[in-house]
Amino acid sequence: FKQKSSDRIIHFLNPEEIKVLKYLERIPSECVDSYKWLLIGLSIGQRVSDLLGLKPENLRKATNGLYIDIMQQKTKKAVTIGVADPVVISLLENEFPKVLSQVSFNKQIKVICKIAGISEVVRGFKNNPKTRRKEVVEGPKYIFVTSHIMRRSFASNYYGKIETPLLMNITGHTKEST
Repeated sequence: FKQKSSDRIIHFLNPEEIKVLKYLERIPSECVDSYKWLLIGLSIGQRVSDLLGLKPENLRKATNGLYIDIMQQKTKKAVTIGVADPVVISLLENEFPKVLSQVSFNKQIKVICKIAGISEVVRGFKNNPKTRRKEVVEGPKYIFVTSHIMRRSFASNYYGKIETPLLMNITGHTKEST
C-alpha cells in the first residue's frame, strides 16, 4: 500500500539549522564520521546509498571548488555535483569520513541533531512497538531525522534558487513535482 501524498509529513532542515550543524562543537567521538557524512550529504543531495558509497576517487578538483562524479545506484545515472562550501571541501580533501552502515548513520544523526538543538516540536510518524504500526505523534524534530532528510533539505533549500533542470539533474529526479 502506498501512502497518499496528502497524508505525508515531510521534514527538512532549513538553512539556519544547517548553519548550526556546520559549526557544531563537541561531537561525541563515535559520531564524528556520521557528522562528516551529514554535512557532505546536505551539500550534495544524494541518496544515502550513493553518499555512503563515496570514495576519494570520486573527487575531482576544480579551480573554484570540487566536483564529485558518481553513478547513482538506483537510477544508474552518471551525475556530477559541484561543491563550493569550504567546510565540506575541507572534509572531503583532508578528513574523508570512514565507511558506515546506514543503520548506525541514522541513529547517530539523531544524536547530532539533538546536540545541535534541532528540537522544534513537530508532528511525524513513529512506530508503535505494541501495535507495530506507524502513528502520528508530536515530538522534537531530531527524533524524526533520517538519512533522507539530507536529500530533501538539499532539494527544498535550493528549489527556486538554482535552475530547476540543474537541481533535477543533481538529485536524479525526472519530474519537477517530485
